Amino acid sequence: MQISLQRISMLFDADSFVDHHPAEASHFLCGEGFINSVKSFLVMNRGQDCTFKGTGQWRTARQIISTVTQARDQRAPLIYIQDHPGEAGSFDTTKVLSPDMSKLLLSPTGMGRVSASLAEFAETSLLISAILGPTSGPLALPIMLADLVLMTEKGALCMGRPDMVKAMLAEESDLYSLGGKDVHCKGSGAVQLAFKDEGGLFECVRDLLRGIDKNTAPATLEYEEPDAVDFGKLIPANHRTPYDMHHLLRSFVDKGSFTELNAEYAREALTGYARVKGHFVAIVANNPRYNGGAIQRKSAAKIVKMINIAAKTRTPIIFLADIPGFMIGREAENSGIFSAAAELFRAHVRCDVPKLLLVARKAYTGGVYAMCGPGFDPVAVLAYPQAHIGVFSPDTMNKVMSGTDDVTRDTMRKLADEIEDPELLKAGGLITDVITIEDTRQQVVRYLFPT
Repeated sequence: MQISLQRISMLFDADSFVDHHPAEASHFLCGEGFINSVKSFLVMNRGQDCTFKGTGQWRTARQIISTVTQARDQRAPLIYIQDHPGEAGSFDTTKVLSPDMSKLLLSPTGMGRVSASLAEFAETSLLISAILGPTSGPLALPIMLADLVLMTEKGALCMGRPDMVKAMLAEESDLYSLGGKDVHCKGSGAVQLAFKDEGGLFECVRDLLRGIDKNTAPATLEYEEPDAVDFGKLIPANHRTPYDMHHLLRSFVDKGSFTELNAEYAREALTGYARVKGHFVAIVANNPRYNGGAIQRKSAAKIVKMINIAAKTRTPIIFLADIPGFMIGREAENSGIFSAAAELFRAHVRCDVPKLLLVARKAYTGGVYAMCGPGFDPVAVLAYPQAHIGVFSPDTMNKVMSGTDDVTRDTMRKLADEIEDPELLKAGGLITDVITIEDTRQQVVRYLFPT
């Protein structure tokens, strides 16, 4: 069986895939079918099945554009799969040179239009890219338009292949030092998930689409509380003590259901998707174990990507806050922290799915808004009893009070009392409720999935 057909059989429901151009040879296979009963479209490089003979192969661009247009019109997910062309173990893109190259680059219906059509599609619908082998240059550019970019250990993604880098920059490199898993999972953050093999990657796609299928009832998952969980020790009482937000998250989501995106990138933010009592949810959390949980430029972009995915898939979002605010200081200002915050706020207002904010330990200043606080239309703002919520931390408030007059000190004492006691905020109608850690699972479902 051809490699392309094997991949289709792993990804799509049995006998559901329809090739849009069965009688026309091209470098890509374009079509549609069902993935876990969700109508989905496919644009897939044929990889090892490719042959490079004759200029007729350049009808590829027209075929891709047609499939992308159909997916856009039906608001269906699109999977874009790229592999290196030709024989396994080789990566010689000089083989694709042909007399049609200028036409392919400059024609209004050439590869430029492919990128433009994918960019238009990604404005409104879910685009998933999969990198199964090395790819570079114009073939690589459409991949990065995706909401989710997945890669196998054999995959690599670089703007220019090693021979070009050597010729133009006199730098020695190889495909994996330019664009392998470590580069894009840890350094650039361009790849959200990496897999050992194609089977794991395709199963992840199937699982995600199963989760967003609104015609399927919530999975009936039995929840098993972790052995010997001491809920009182999940969050340190000292607000300066770091802890790993993963432990709190896993105490209330369905066991084994959490899939984290960009786990090794901008680690002060934690994003992904999970189930709570069978309901599929997106997760956006601060992780105080890294940089105190303060949002920086990279972590803001990471959160925006998760919000955009939730918006396109109509998935409710849980915001789990333990945040001092946006990062401040010279380095943060030079990084463009204001622009990153502005794009985060835009993402919030573009996303009209149900959103819930739960303050685990603290939420100060702009961090309240970064995590979809009041004014950004959350269905509820919840807090644990030990949570501090306000403009400043109590420590900062004490420093500010030093040397002020009596009237100002009285005002600041009142503010400090409100910051340190979420029950006062609840009484004033400023937050929805104060809940216990043990009750998180039930309360999340109550507000996000009211019956």
